[in-house]
Amino acid sequence: MKSILFVNGCIRGEESRTLLMARRFLDCLRGKYEITEVNGLCLPLDREALKKRDRLAAQGNWDDPVFDEARTFLEADIVVLAAPFWEGTFPAAVHAYIEQICVTGLTFGYREDGTAEGYGKAKRAIFFSTRGGIYSEGPNKKDDHAGKFLDSVFRMLGIQRTDVVTAEGLDIIGNDVGLIMDQAVREAELLAGTF
Repeated sequence: MKSILFVNGCIRGEESRTLLMARRFLDCLRGKYEITEVNGLCLPLDREALKKRDRLAAQGNWDDPVFDEARTFLEADIVVLAAPFWEGTFPAAVHAYIEQICVTGLTFGYREDGTAEGYGKAKRAIFFSTRGGIYSEGPNKKDDHAGKFLDSVFRMLGIQRTDVVTAEGLDIIGNDVGLIMDQAVREAELLAGTF
């Protein structure tokens, strides 16, 4: 059975509207895929952890727990990441998760021409996010770096397609938050139908 890696970067836990969308998507695929959920809220690498990781990588010793997140990422057929929209991307703890999975020599490397080559199985990723304002169009569009950033990192890791599902305008006074969330959940369900 093919596998989905669900990276839960929803800092508000089960109260998260982002998590609601992602869980509905995953519910639609339960039984068709084996789903592994990991906590996408990691601590950043400090100097000592990075030194250890570099030493182990130079030895080709990928069995150490410092590489657990990266090894789990490598085995997934599909990657689903859910995180709220914060300051143009998402919480720092999710960036720290990305630092954990980007390991030269394990999850990606460089070809002779300098281009990155990803080593994972996944060719498709889905990013779920909620936003207080409107960032898909209008004057705020230039401030949305979340989807672009993930698309870039995932391409480096070998994922050729990243779908983005967002619920926007949730903090705008007068907006019907229930309706916006219902539409986003429906979009998640329709996307699940493409798998």
